[in-house]
Amino acid sequence: MRRIPKLSTVVIVLETFIIGVLAGLLLFSAGKQEHRDEPDLITHFDQADLARMQEAIARFGDGKGDNLTLLQWGIDSGPFIHDFYNDGRVIHWIVDNSRDGMAVSAGKTEYVCEAIGLAEAAGFYKVELSDCDGYAKDEKITVISFRKG
Repeated sequence: MRRIPKLSTVVIVLETFIIGVLAGLLLFSAGKQEHRDEPDLITHFDQADLARMQEAIARFGDGKGDNLTLLQWGIDSGPFIHDFYNDGRVIHWIVDNSRDGMAVSAGKTEYVCEAIGLAEAAGFYKVELSDCDGYAKDEKITVISFRKG
């Protein structure tokens, strides 16, 4: 007489197979570079967004214009919206925190500058503006940061 495996054994084998397939798909997708439909919109502040910011900084250094919109979300408040555009000579960086209900002084702040750079700090990279209207020529203004790795 032939024995039919218990239903629970079949279910366990099937679940193990499904978990193995899903784990394989997850590992495969983890190695792929993420494609973003809107490369001029920064929302994750991850390595892909850092690369796009580095590209914008390099384009400015080459005298080429560029523009980006960055949405920086707080933990318990509304977003800070950063609009960055330049013509290859002058940078306009506008920070709009008017949607943040916890902001001390809600509104828009515009920085008009002639230099931009990326500075390394512990655990993150800082985007710094300098040679800005209304500020000392060598003063560096940190406008945003990106996590390392």
